[in-house]
Amino acid sequence: MEILIYIALLLGILFVFGTAAYAGWVAAPWLPVFKKDIQRILNLAGIQPGDVVYDLGSGDGRVIVAIANNSSAKIVVGYEISFIPYIWSKIRIRFLGLNQRVEIRGADFLSRDLSQATVIFCFLTPKAMKKLGPKFERELRPGTRIISYSFSMPNWQPVETDRPSTKHIPIYKYIKK
Repeated sequence: MEILIYIALLLGILFVFGTAAYAGWVAAPWLPVFKKDIQRILNLAGIQPGDVVYDLGSGDGRVIVAIANNSSAKIVVGYEISFIPYIWSKIRIRFLGLNQRVEIRGADFLSRDLSQATVIFCFLTPKAMKKLGPKFERELRPGTRIISYSFSMPNWQPVETDRPSTKHIPIYKYIKK
């Protein structure tokens, strides 16, 4: 019986760390957006009533919670495949009473349909951004706003870049044509 407990514990540990490793390999390791930059993100996104906002790789949920609390978005959806940030986000959303407008999906956004989004936020590696370009071209509707924190989208021209000084992380805004 004791061996079964050890095997179950080992499998649990492998699952938790395996999802974190997979997330880091596919899109980005968990690294939170600086709290001081969230208002810049919100300003650049220009979220309007009725907008459907997706956060690709939503981590601990700080951006989706800020969007829900500071905008009139119809719905805010976060995608997160790393287990611990996913669970933390689920708890946080429920605790804050945001589960009517905020949804966290434990899924790989690269394999999901993103066509319902009117605003997309992402803080991903250049490798992941390169994968997203063709996906955005295929799936997003014209006029969809894409906000990228820190890394630009290869082969896309930003319509606006927010970087008050070299000490600030750049935030790029793209609009799907």
